[in-house]
Amino acid sequence: MTGGFEDKVAVVTGAAAGFGLAVSTRLTKEGARVVMVDRAADALHERAAALAGAVPVVADVSREADVDSYVDRAVQHHGRVDLFFNNAGIEGRWAPMTELSVDEFDSVMAVNTRGVFLGLRAVLRVMKPQGSGAIVNTASMAGIRGGPTNAPYVASKHAVVGLTRCAALEGAPYGIRVNGIAPGHIDTRMARDLTAQLDPADPRAVYERVAASVPLGKRYGTADEVANLVVWLLSDEASYMSGSTHLIDAAVNA
Repeated sequence: MTGGFEDKVAVVTGAAAGFGLAVSTRLTKEGARVVMVDRAADALHERAAALAGAVPVVADVSREADVDSYVDRAVQHHGRVDLFFNNAGIEGRWAPMTELSVDEFDSVMAVNTRGVFLGLRAVLRVMKPQGSGAIVNTASMAGIRGGPTNAPYVASKHAVVGLTRCAALEGAPYGIRVNGIAPGHIDTRMARDLTAQLDPADPRAVYERVAASVPLGKRYGTADEVANLVVWLLSDEASYMSGSTHLIDAAVNA
């Protein structure tokens, strides 16, 4: 069981879909006051309207001013930030390095790495004076392994693992815990986009091959299963855990 989120203030990025929406929904049900952040304005406002008390903030996490703004909005509305799911990310185009442009590399790094750094910096500035807080960053199993056609994504997620370790050490003297998650094959919009990139003519066949390769259950995971891990890491039940990035991949990387 988790719980203990009554009146806690949570900020969730990438909150309009996938992991971010699943975590926002779960935290709201458990009593937290959630600030939902996404750059997809229409989807964000629709999702936030369905969650009691949720505050939507449209922001691009790669922009310094936008990140500072969403943290400021959380403090203006609720006076503090107790929980942070630093989740927003993109997959970019998957292709051999020799076929990728610098702009394609930079666009992935801007969201997945700079966005995580900016979020950590802004939230830690609030949490340090509080003397408490819990943060979860979204990395990926790509953050612990390589890939022949996804160099920008792999590089960005390796960086998230490093930022998680650094932020955990920086936050520890102030009672702040920082962990990461490394999801494997999870059934989200991003996963479906990737199957389409790998074989535009038959993405379903790619999906089925990937599912069959998963040792536990021969299936993709769900956003709700990832949310279970995130919410636990944000809870007091994980009070002695900080600085680690936790695989949730059904033994793919065992």
